[in-house]
Amino acid sequence: MQKLKNKQKIMKVSRIIRHLLFAGLVVWVVTMPAIALPLIFYICDATRLPSLVWSHAGTLVMSGLCFLINLGLFRFFDRLKDGHLFDAVTVSHLSTAGKWWIVLSLFSLLYGQVGVHWLGFPAPACREDIFPGLALLFVAWLLKEAQGLQEEQELTV
Repeated sequence: MQKLKNKQKIMKVSRIIRHLLFAGLVVWVVTMPAIALPLIFYICDATRLPSLVWSHAGTLVMSGLCFLINLGLFRFFDRLKDGHLFDAVTVSHLSTAGKWWIVLSLFSLLYGQVGVHWLGFPAPACREDIFPGLALLFVAWLLKEAQGLQEEQELTV
C-alpha cells in the first residue's frame, strides 16, 4: 500500500514539474529565432563589430544546448508522470540531459576563453557550471544500478 502511495506522489509531482518544463520548452522555441534573426543581419552587414556576431552566435549555440537539456528533463518527467518509474528509457532521458549539460558547460568555458584570450572580446557575463551535469549523470547511473539490483532481487525471490 505504501509503494502505491509513493508512486502516486511521484506521478503527481512529476506532472507539475513536467508543466514547468513544457513552459521552458516554449520559451526556448520562441527565444532562439529571436536570437538568430539579429545574427543573420550582423553577418550580412560588414560594418558591424565582430563582437556582436561572436556574442550572438555563442548565445544561439548555448540556447540550443539549453533547449536540449530542457527537452531531456521534460521527457524524463513525462515518463515519470505516466507511471514508468525508473525503467531504462526513463533513466536514459535523465542521462542524456546530464550529458548535454556537460557539453553546455564545456562549450561555455571554451567560448569564453577563446573570446577573451584570442579574439580580445570582453568576458561573457554568465558561465555554466559542470557540477549539475555531473550530478544528473550520477543520479542516472545510480538509478540504473538500482534497476539491476531490483531485477536481481526479483530473480532470486
